[in-house]
Amino acid sequence: MQNDEYLKFQGEIIVTSATSQNFSYALSLLNKHQVIGFDTETKPSFKKGVNHLPSLIQLATPSVVILYQIRNKPIAKEIIAILENKEIVKVGAGIHQDIRNLQKITSFVPQAFVDIQTIAKELSIEKINLKKLTELLLEKKLSKRQQLSNWGAVELSEAQKLYAATDAYACLLIYEKLVYEITTNTNKKK
Repeated sequence: MQNDEYLKFQGEIIVTSATSQNFSYALSLLNKHQVIGFDTETKPSFKKGVNHLPSLIQLATPSVVILYQIRNKPIAKEIIAILENKEIVKVGAGIHQDIRNLQKITSFVPQAFVDIQTIAKELSIEKINLKKLTELLLEKKLSKRQQLSNWGAVELSEAQKLYAATDAYACLLIYEKLVYEITTNTNKKK
């Protein structure tokens, strides 16, 4: 399989936490956008009945993805402000479980979240997981090799960073494509 068949985020990836020096800078980049891609990553459990809370929140713009590391700490109020901001649309795939799990860490009222899987269903697209939507709408493959890696690690590998950034970025691109489809279909009916 050729490398260019895979979707890969090409912009800047910033790994941060509430105590990082780059945290304010990362937030300033996010707050400039009205629509951002959203995803979370959770340390996998290989034992029955053992579940972990999310370790990472990914927030994607067209040129920058912020990877916010939680690592068993409350979510910073600045990140919560973005999750509760009605003016910033957060788009993701299968986000309801992500939101519930984040609320187990820090209580918040989610605002302006959009699930691309719901939009895809409304457009009668049958295969709606992120990997299938990426193939169908973006005509690229989405690697899932890092999905079961240790997201609770203090230092994320380059492969983990790229995987996490690409997943959130894919949500943003798919949302734009779905909105275009809706707009085009609505205009054709007029």
